[in-house]
Amino acid sequence: MVGDGSQSFRYRLADVPVAGATVDIGHVAVTVALRLDGELVVRATAAAADGRVRALAAVREVAAGVMVGGIGSAEARIAAGADHRFAQRGRVFHAPDTVAFTGDCEIGFTRGDVRVTGRARYRLDVSALPHREPERAPWDGSPDARAWFTRHDHELSAIGVLVLVAVPFTPGALLHA
Repeated sequence: MVGDGSQSFRYRLADVPVAGATVDIGHVAVTVALRLDGELVVRATAAAADGRVRALAAVREVAAGVMVGGIGSAEARIAAGADHRFAQRGRVFHAPDTVAFTGDCEIGFTRGDVRVTGRARYRLDVSALPHREPERAPWDGSPDARAWFTRHDHELSAIGVLVLVAVPFTPGALLHA
């Protein structure tokens, strides 16, 4: 409890997916997963008995309404309903079929009388798995992820914007500050 009657908590974002989506675009299934790694400070301004409950509800909104676009380009666009600021720092290819966009995310939003702030590193993994139907040209199985990306950039670009589904947060990770 803070001197003004408010309650402060810390929440450690583990480097695990917080939101994701899968879309089938005909001959390729595309999976997108967002990971956040960092720490949040959560402050409930009232000293109500349900301060922890309200703080956890606000933390759950960190991954709500996340939208991604540009996954077929050199720089993915990420936006969130909580008005986070994402800044891409890099892009790495992982064989055989994944590109990871990496960067920083500034978190700062208010829900009711709860304020959530923090800074996290993010990783947006985009992978595509071609269907191996007999009538389609077989995937060459190349271990070069950059070649995979070049082969599927038109399909990835055609997706437009995806709204990711938030993964539930663990209540035990919310600690009094």
